[in-house]
Amino acid sequence: MQVKNVPFVVRVKNSMRLLILCFAATRLLMYRFLHRRKKNFDHLFAVKIRQTFESLGPVYIKLGQILSMRPDYINDVYCHEFEHLLDSGRPISRSKMRKYLNRVAQPNQRDIVESLGQPVAVASLSEVYKVELASGTFAVKVLRPDVRDIVQEDFYILRRLVSIFGNRFGRLDRKHWIDLVREVESWLLQETDYIHEMKNIEAMRRDLDSFDNILIPRAYPEFSNQYIFVMDWVEGYSMLDLIRMKRKDELPHFHFSLEEKLEELIHDVAIKSLLRGYFHADLNPANIIITPEGKIGLIDFGLIKFFSKEARRGTVLFLLGITSNSPELIFKSAELFAKNKSTFNREEVYEDLSKLLYDYSGMAAKDVSSTKVILDILKLSLHQGFEYPWSLILYTRSAVNLDGQVLRLHPHFSFSDYGKKRLLEVYTEAFIKEHASVSHLVDVSEDIVSVLQDLPRNLKIILQDIVLRKHKTAN
Repeated sequence: MQVKNVPFVVRVKNSMRLLILCFAATRLLMYRFLHRRKKNFDHLFAVKIRQTFESLGPVYIKLGQILSMRPDYINDVYCHEFEHLLDSGRPISRSKMRKYLNRVAQPNQRDIVESLGQPVAVASLSEVYKVELASGTFAVKVLRPDVRDIVQEDFYILRRLVSIFGNRFGRLDRKHWIDLVREVESWLLQETDYIHEMKNIEAMRRDLDSFDNILIPRAYPEFSNQYIFVMDWVEGYSMLDLIRMKRKDELPHFHFSLEEKLEELIHDVAIKSLLRGYFHADLNPANIIITPEGKIGLIDFGLIKFFSKEARRGTVLFLLGITSNSPELIFKSAELFAKNKSTFNREEVYEDLSKLLYDYSGMAAKDVSSTKVILDILKLSLHQGFEYPWSLILYTRSAVNLDGQVLRLHPHFSFSDYGKKRLLEVYTEAFIKEHASVSHLVDVSEDIVSVLQDLPRNLKIILQDIVLRKHKTAN
């Protein structure tokens, strides 16, 4: 984007925003310099950063939310403090919210709007209210005022910054960094469109209807619009609630195994989405509910992404390679996805992948962070000058987030041990559906021959399981 094409008023506004961001960064640096020797510095600094993120708005609150689930990258003190950004942000003042609602609410939404009290959760883009009416109990999401404008302003500044400094980071060119910023901006803007979210929730209700253990709330489009979204209230404990309770050793007693429920969450919500061809790309712990009946409730559908057939195959190969510690499978996914296939050094990529996985091979499965392995491989691919598609990046981001939540509640869970066989089932079932030719199935299965040697059960048994399940469904 050329600066001369931007209206003068917008340029002044963006310049003021840039000054605010620079001032906020300077204040944090000064605080760190002046207080770094205090005994409880990390806690004080974490609070300061969290407050700064809140004051800067949705883009930075979203950054804090992502960091809150990354104890392998930042200190636990910071993770715990940033968790407040998931559901306990700074609410809009009641007077300002009332004026806003009077402006954006439709006539048939007046009863609902007038029933709103204090928000039960405040996130980066919206406030959530619990409304009890004679007809039932509902969750009402209200988009925060001017949030789209703020997102666009911040990303305009980021695009300008990377257009200036992009070539100075890593081996990627300026265009790559601009594309990256634009893609992340599109993710956030999608989450600000409740019409889009209503379509997503109906698609997931339809496709997950056969899953007795998954609860997707009903949306009410007749009482919703772009700014206000009404759906059924889902009663239960969020994953965030459970993580906080676990930290205090106060987990409730369920009549079901929480560990098994968490494994179902990984299998049915994350891994099985590779068969559906699309996935929930924003599985943060405030958006997942474990109900008293033992169902898994999903309550936020702003970011749903789709796979092409090629992307789905490559994503499963990528994850199979990680769970099986196989550089061959990861390299195959890299070859499948690399956009500039003639420019990256294949021997160097394979050597770097082998070395990376060798560093993890001597560790016990419970001590290996799948999150860290995935991110190390993605960083390696960027360093080598090629990039995986956005569907894989978003899927792994979502899987990494979910894996981090499960590990907080189920410390002995190993995605590598659990995911290997189940990913192979998905790989096999997907290609049975897509290819009628047995010889073709044999050809594509050559990709995973090395994996089969390490599996506790062979391909024949897995195929029999799939056939039996199909017969049960048919009957």
